[in-house]
Amino acid sequence: MRPAHLIAVVVLLAVLAGCDSGASDEHGTKTDEGRLIRDWLLALNNGDYNHAADFFAPKALVDQGIPYRLPNRAAAKLFNSGLPCRGELVEVADEGERVLATFRLRDGPGGACDGFVKVRFAFRGSRFSEFRQLEQEAPDPGETI
Repeated sequence: MRPAHLIAVVVLLAVLAGCDSGASDEHGTKTDEGRLIRDWLLALNNGDYNHAADFFAPKALVDQGIPYRLPNRAAAKLFNSGLPCRGELVEVADEGERVLATFRLRDGPGGACDGFVKVRFAFRGSRFSEFRQLEQEAPDPGETI
């Protein structure tokens, strides 16, 4: 391949790959962060806990009511395999240093699941350094008869 053709191919591939990491996606956050969350969720939903563990930085903080650190990749794999529900990403909000993701829950390995859950993510490079699941908001009380 001639050098001019090679340069044209490289430029075309860069454009197709979407090199503008500052661009926002349809969920309103930086493309790279939203893509990382979506890719992690895809691995989780497919039961690929090895790949899901790759999204967590060493010593990542996990908080689902009790904060703790994942000391290594094996712990990240165990954490991911222990999540009882599966989900669909419905919203991602850029909060500056962190990203707030909202998931619609569905049945998973732990049984029946429904409702929504919000998780605040922080990043170290292209991995999650924090995974803080927020308490679910209580539904508005209905009229009692």
